[in-house]
Amino acid sequence: MIADLTGRTALVTGGGQGIGRGICLVLAEQGADVAVADINVENAKKVAKELEAKGRKALAIHLDVTSQENANQAVQSVVAAWGHLDILVNNAGIGRAPGFVDDDREIDWEMILDINVRGVMHCVKAVTPHFKERRYGKIINIASGAGRGPLVRGGTNPGTGASPYGASKAAVINYTKYLAAGLGPFNVNVNAICPGFVWTFFHQERYIDMQKRQAPNLAGKEPYQAFVDSIKGYVPLGREQTPEDIGKMAAFLASEDAKNISGQSMHVDGGARMV
Repeated sequence: MIADLTGRTALVTGGGQGIGRGICLVLAEQGADVAVADINVENAKKVAKELEAKGRKALAIHLDVTSQENANQAVQSVVAAWGHLDILVNNAGIGRAPGFVDDDREIDWEMILDINVRGVMHCVKAVTPHFKERRYGKIINIASGAGRGPLVRGGTNPGTGASPYGASKAAVINYTKYLAAGLGPFNVNVNAICPGFVWTFFHQERYIDMQKRQAPNLAGKEPYQAFVDSIKGYVPLGREQTPEDIGKMAAFLASEDAKNISGQSMHVDGGARMV
């Protein structure tokens, strides 16, 4: 067992697929009951069934993080069902607006900041009164290594397309620190996780397309193989990360084993960023 979460309850935003699903599965394996919140409620229901099959209690909740009212309702639903909420994982996010090609656009900035930054703020505001009242809580924000700046290897030009995403994740990293300072007196731990290269829909849709246009040697390869080959120059360990890798870090940070860790941004990226 990574961390004992027996008796704990968690709300994971964007839990219906990818990294969010991996986090839900690992938290459940460590003993937590998990509310799977996602804008796609059908995906949330599928993951909730997976958790129930493992013997855990699970809820599927529709959540649009751009709505403060919706975030409030999500937290209230968990508390009403289980009596308390112990862990909030802010995972919901996007990398670009629909129709992205290369360079950032006004709509990219609007949508990415609205979901990736204001969405985190909405969920934190929704849960903070409950955590303060109980004088207990764990907030885990999923940021990104992109929040530290672009990775540039071999003269590759990253362009400006990832600028809004990187800026949003830098904001999440900074926001995490301010939250940790402000909520620490209430026994609330706040940390961030910066995933590296995780094979999810995010990379399938965005990263591979960009790499193939910038690195012709990857053209013609199966998408997953192109992904694996392309990251070797960035990752000292030479391998990708999995949603479950991120889930294991989340489980640790949510546990009492990490009770004195707060305000930190943990990189799970195979050594790509040593900061």
